[in-house]
Amino acid sequence: MQPISIDLLLHCSWVLPIVPNNQILQDYSVAIDGGRILEILPTESAKQKYHSEQTEELNRHILMPGLINTQCNSSLRLLRGINQDLQHKHWLESDPSLPETVFSDSKFIHDSVNIAIAEMIRTGTTCFADTHSAGELFIDIARKTGIRSQAGFTLQERSSIFGNNADDYLHRGLKLRDNHSHHPLIKIACSLSQICDIEDATLERLAAYANELDLPIQIQCNETLEAIETCLKKTGHRPLQHLNEKGLLLPETQLVGINYLNSEDSSILEKTNNHVVICPELHSTLSSETRPLDSLVQAGVNLSLSTVKAVDNKDFNLMAVIKAAATAIKGSCGKDSEQAAHQALRMATINGAKALGWENQIGSIEEGKHADLIAVEIDSIHHQPLYNPASQLVYSSTNSPVTHSWVAGQSLLKADNLCTLDERKLIQSAKDWAKQLVN
Repeated sequence: MQPISIDLLLHCSWVLPIVPNNQILQDYSVAIDGGRILEILPTESAKQKYHSEQTEELNRHILMPGLINTQCNSSLRLLRGINQDLQHKHWLESDPSLPETVFSDSKFIHDSVNIAIAEMIRTGTTCFADTHSAGELFIDIARKTGIRSQAGFTLQERSSIFGNNADDYLHRGLKLRDNHSHHPLIKIACSLSQICDIEDATLERLAAYANELDLPIQIQCNETLEAIETCLKKTGHRPLQHLNEKGLLLPETQLVGINYLNSEDSSILEKTNNHVVICPELHSTLSSETRPLDSLVQAGVNLSLSTVKAVDNKDFNLMAVIKAAATAIKGSCGKDSEQAAHQALRMATINGAKALGWENQIGSIEEGKHADLIAVEIDSIHHQPLYNPASQLVYSSTNSPVTHSWVAGQSLLKADNLCTLDERKLIQSAKDWAKQLVN
């Protein structure tokens, strides 16, 4: 039989498909055509069945779905570590959303976002949700780099570089959505923080738009006891109850920063079926007033992972977050290392895809899905003997370099080289900004 001609064929030592759960395939290949996964089959069969324009021999690697970072702020990437060194700088004490600061400089935003994306690609992220993104500027950068992303537009009452008032924020955000609703790699969402400072009428109007347009909403919620107490004083309700009464706990809603829950909160989450975004690196025990992490898992809440702000001296390496999540799952849920590793990997892949409404396109290696994939080298001295590739990948993450990355079959990283970004220029721009910000 004549071999079938396809775009890309990946021959792998190991394939971690994510779906079905807890499965590892050895000496398997993935056939890709038109940006989608055509078939997953044994390598010997693949070599006979397919002829490809490009073939990658990944004989020291594990192939898995690209990682999904469900909340970060890429426009602040250039401020990593700056708090400790320049904490008395007057502009650092200002609100990043206010006009006439370095944060409103389009060149600063451009360089910061590009550096953040480069770092994410290098550490395995192929899709991310950006909070308070810089609108068209952010989308233009994301499109040029080829990464998949959710761009969050700000909604608040007071004026900032993003808008004049609530009506203006909504108008700009919905226009952004209309302009890019058909782009396959871009989603538009609304980003909310300090919800008790937003007028009831604004929240109700947002809920109407979200229902009508299936608009995703990412909401900072229950992050601190102080925030919960403030919401109680201003609205008479805890944040989750307040959001529920205003019709904002929709299937598309992504709740970020939840660290405290009581029985009422937990009951609401079980009924509303929302997505919860966590960062176990920031809050290693995921504190709760009444129930730990295992209760959220057993209640069927979809948990996905995120990195924290770069200005907090953290990076965009989701591999490190996966390791922290696995450690938290072992401690809270009583699962063994292998079970915890697989669950943490699902949080960073298929769960993240569900949170962003992309579970039918990405998040697992299945026939028909987009080829958003990464190859991770897993054959060094640190991984030997290699009894369980998934566990080794998670718990030895710092010794597992990502060497290849694809989004919809297009290379973002090949043989450890960025394909859509100039790394040398990015490094120089970071150095130039460091000098400018210090002086």
